[in-house]
Amino acid sequence: MTKYKNVYTILEKVKKGQIDSHYKDQQGLFGKLNFYKKPDLIKPYIHYIDQDKIDEIVDRYICNDQNVQSEFSHFIKTTSFKSLDDTKKPDLKAFGNKLRENYKNMPEHLKYDVFKLFYNKMDKLEFEERTDNNKVRYKFLEHANNPVAKIMTEGSNLKSAIFARNMMMYYLMRLTEMDYVDPNTSEDIKQSLNGSNEFDDQDENLSKMFDDKRGKSMMERLMQDAQDTCKQLDDALDQEVQEQLFDEADRKDSSGESMASKLDTDFIKKVTADISKMRLNMGSLKEKIKKLLDKSVSYFSSKKTTTEEDLFNSDNIAGLEDFVLLHPKLRKIFAEDLTVKDTKSIGKIDIYIDVSGSMNEYCGVRDLEGRELTKIQFAKSITAKMKELDLLNEVYLFDTRVKKYKSDIISISMIGGNGGTSLNNVLFSINSKPSNAIVLTDAEDHCNIYSEKAFFIGVKGSRFNHFTKDVVKNYSENGQIVVFDGEKIYKVDTAGNTVK
Repeated sequence: MTKYKNVYTILEKVKKGQIDSHYKDQQGLFGKLNFYKKPDLIKPYIHYIDQDKIDEIVDRYICNDQNVQSEFSHFIKTTSFKSLDDTKKPDLKAFGNKLRENYKNMPEHLKYDVFKLFYNKMDKLEFEERTDNNKVRYKFLEHANNPVAKIMTEGSNLKSAIFARNMMMYYLMRLTEMDYVDPNTSEDIKQSLNGSNEFDDQDENLSKMFDDKRGKSMMERLMQDAQDTCKQLDDALDQEVQEQLFDEADRKDSSGESMASKLDTDFIKKVTADISKMRLNMGSLKEKIKKLLDKSVSYFSSKKTTTEEDLFNSDNIAGLEDFVLLHPKLRKIFAEDLTVKDTKSIGKIDIYIDVSGSMNEYCGVRDLEGRELTKIQFAKSITAKMKELDLLNEVYLFDTRVKKYKSDIISISMIGGNGGTSLNNVLFSINSKPSNAIVLTDAEDHCNIYSEKAFFIGVKGSRFNHFTKDVVKNYSENGQIVVFDGEKIYKVDTAGNTVK
């Protein structure tokens, strides 16, 4: 047996046909496999990362006990359920188990194909050839096609996934109901879905599933629910934030729950309300937040870059004042030659947010609607403003421990407070990082560590006299510590007391 030790020699022999590669030969090792062929009926294929997010959104919705219970409550009110023999009527548990079993056995690509119908423009889709084996799957997809809904879903991952999950629930509810009401028809449809073409009455079976009064009313209700959910999203969240929600779908929170498990109407209402309120707070706190950020950013002496742009292409309108003062004739002559200096800060700042239980108390500020703001709401508003100004580097939350947190607007809006406080741990963390940091706290703890990289913003009730004397003296003398009581910003003296 000849051995080839040099890989390039092997490749040349393969090209010349002197070595059987086992790849191109139909009888070879991989001859009967198509590496890139997927079971999807529609192209383009979805990236596996996006598949994971769609899986999470659909799976959590289908397997959610509350959703199953809600759908089951509709079923038991129907005439078809009431006409069943009492011994054949399922209870909630049996019905839920049957629905999940049907989901497990349903072709997995179906949810991806439904998603693609809602996400893509029709002229961007490429369809597999229709055969007897995929006829029923195509019928399912045809039933999902909704030109009106596509107006709101095209190009939106999140909204397309919401319609896809509701559509999948519709398929599964109809099949599961028919398992009890018309088991033979249900079984024929399920076998046809998985490639069997031995049934001549497929069209009749599908008509029973989709076209009766019960099927039409369920379809209308679930599609309306998806539409209402998407409208709530559009009313409160811009496209960027919606895409963040989709990207976060498979992220687990501290309790181990995924974002997708919370992606229902109530959760969206909460997120949108939190973000709306935070933005409202930013408006009511506008001047005060600006002053606080001015103090902290100026302390850190952020590097700045200065550029000159012609007046009418610049975002800086301050130069218009000089232009107005010119004599009209000079304006006409020099208009195209006028430039303005545009100075921008570069470099970003970490922020550490106290999430101890005491941060849920009133911070001394009311929003534009007259409601009291908590300290944690105030902290979130500052953080959101830093994000908006592109000053925000990393976000950290701390109670007795410090943990890195997400810095997107959704995550910021969901910050809550409950726990103790350890400021020394915060300073250890700050000193281990390259960036300067703002610490938002009510200072309900002692501190014996000084860092030239930390700037403290104490909220109402902060008592920095818990700090070690030499430590608070250093923070005070270097202008690294202030207190905001909801109305004014105060300095802190070398003893840790607020200077009125």
